[in-house]
Amino acid sequence: MKKSFVFAFLILFWMTIAGIDVPHCASGDTLVVAEVNGETIDERAIQDRIRAIHRYRPPIRPEGGAGNIEILDLVEQMIDERLMIQEAYRMELDRSADFAKQMASYITSQSVVRLKKEEVLDKIKISEEDLLDYFKKHYEKEGPAPEGEFEKRKKGIRKKLRKEKEKALSDQFISKLRQEADIWIDKKLVDLIDPEKDYAGKKSVIARVNGQPISLDDMLHDMKQAFQRRSRFFRRLKSDGEQEKMLKGLKQQVLDALIRYKLVEQEALKRNYVADPAFMDMVKKRKNWLLINEFKAKIIYPLAIPTKKELTKYYKEHINDFRKSYEVWCSEMIFRAREDAEKTLKELKQGADFEFLAARVSESTPRRARIWVNTEWFSPPIRKVLNRLKAGEISDVIADGRQYKIIKLKGKRGGEPEEFSNVVGRLKQIVAQEKFDAVLSDYLARLRKESRIKINEKALKMLEKKYTTGAPSQVETTDPTD
Repeated sequence: MKKSFVFAFLILFWMTIAGIDVPHCASGDTLVVAEVNGETIDERAIQDRIRAIHRYRPPIRPEGGAGNIEILDLVEQMIDERLMIQEAYRMELDRSADFAKQMASYITSQSVVRLKKEEVLDKIKISEEDLLDYFKKHYEKEGPAPEGEFEKRKKGIRKKLRKEKEKALSDQFISKLRQEADIWIDKKLVDLIDPEKDYAGKKSVIARVNGQPISLDDMLHDMKQAFQRRSRFFRRLKSDGEQEKMLKGLKQQVLDALIRYKLVEQEALKRNYVADPAFMDMVKKRKNWLLINEFKAKIIYPLAIPTKKELTKYYKEHINDFRKSYEVWCSEMIFRAREDAEKTLKELKQGADFEFLAARVSESTPRRARIWVNTEWFSPPIRKVLNRLKAGEISDVIADGRQYKIIKLKGKRGGEPEEFSNVVGRLKQIVAQEKFDAVLSDYLARLRKESRIKINEKALKMLEKKYTTGAPSQVETTDPTD
C-alpha cells in the first residue's frame, strides 16, 4: 500500500509542476464563456454541469435557462468555485499529507475500476444460444416449458449468466496474477491471531506481495469485521475443534482477499491509466472538488464557529422556530434505495426544482387530508430533521424505516417555546450554517475584487438562447466522482 501511495503521490506532483491541474482549458473551437485569472470556463464545462444538475428535464424548457437553472447564475457559481480552487492552491492546501493520501486513494480505486472493466466486464459475452442452453438445462428438465416462458425468464437468465461469467473471468485473472507474483506469508503470525484480542500498538507485517507489505492492522480490521458477522454461528459450534476449524478458514479467507486486492491494485497502477487524458480529466475534477472542500473546511469553517452570544441572539429573534408540538407544512420525496435518493439530493443542491423532481422520481406520495400536520404524526428521524429545518429549506437524505426520504419544509406554526438549554445543539447547527454562508460570501466577494474576471456577454446570451429552446445534445457525461 505504501508503494502504491508513493506512486500516486508522484503522479499528483507531476500534475502540479506540469500545470495540468488547470481545469477545462478551452480548445480553439470551444466557446469561452468566462475567464478567471487567466483560466477559462467554456461551453463544455457548462454543458457538463447542466447535465449533472438536471438529468430529469421537462420536455419544454421555461424561459431563462436550462430547466429551472439560470445560465448566468450557473456561470457565477462556477466562477466562485474556480476562485476557491485557485485560493486553495495559493494557500498550498493541496500539499498536505492528508490531501495527497485522498488523491492517491482515488487514483488507485479508479485504476482498479478501469482494470476490472478491461479484464472482466468488457470480455463478458452472452449469446442467444447461451441463454437458450441455460433455459433448457434449468427449466426444461422434465419436458418442454409453456409457450412464452423463455422470453419471460430471459432477463433473469442473462443476469445470472453475467454474474457467473464475471466471477469466472475474475478468478481466472487473479489466478494468473498470483502465479506470476512473489508472495510471502508469516504463517506463524497468522496462526497466533485471535480476532477477539487487542493488538493495539503492535506494528507487524503479516504478508508481502511482490515486496509490498500487508499490515497486521489491515488483517485484524478485516478479521474482526468478518468474525462479528459470524459470531452467532461461531458460538453455536459444540466443540473447540469445530471453532478452531472455522477460525482457521476465516483467517485464510480474509488473508486471501487482502492478497487478491493487493495484486489487483499493483496491476492497475502498472497499467498507468494516468497517461489517458480521459482518466486524468476525471482525476482533475476529483482534485478540484476536494480542493473546494479543503478550502471550506480549513479556511471558512474555523471562522464560522458560533459564540454563546450569537446563539442567544438567534434564539430570541427566532423563538417561533423552537416551539414543541408544533405543526408543519411540507413536501417529501420517498425512495426505496438510498442511491436514488442521494442522486436526487445532488440535483436539488445544484438548483433543481423540488416539486418538479418529486413528481417524476418519488416512488410514492404521502396522502394527507390537511396541509398542516402536527409533528407528533411523524417518525422520530423525521421530527429530528423538522426541528432543525427552517421554512424553505430542504433536508438531506433521511433513513426512515425501510424508506429514504427528502423533505422540503414550507412552514411552521403553533406550540410552546422550548428552553434555550434544550435547543443548544440545534442552535449551533443553524447559526453555524448561517455564519458559514456569510463568511464564505464575504471571502468570495474579496477574491472577486482582487481577481481578473471577464464574462463574455455575447457567448452568455448565445448559451441562454440555446439552452432555453433545446437540450444540449453534443456531449453525454456522467459525474466522474460517483
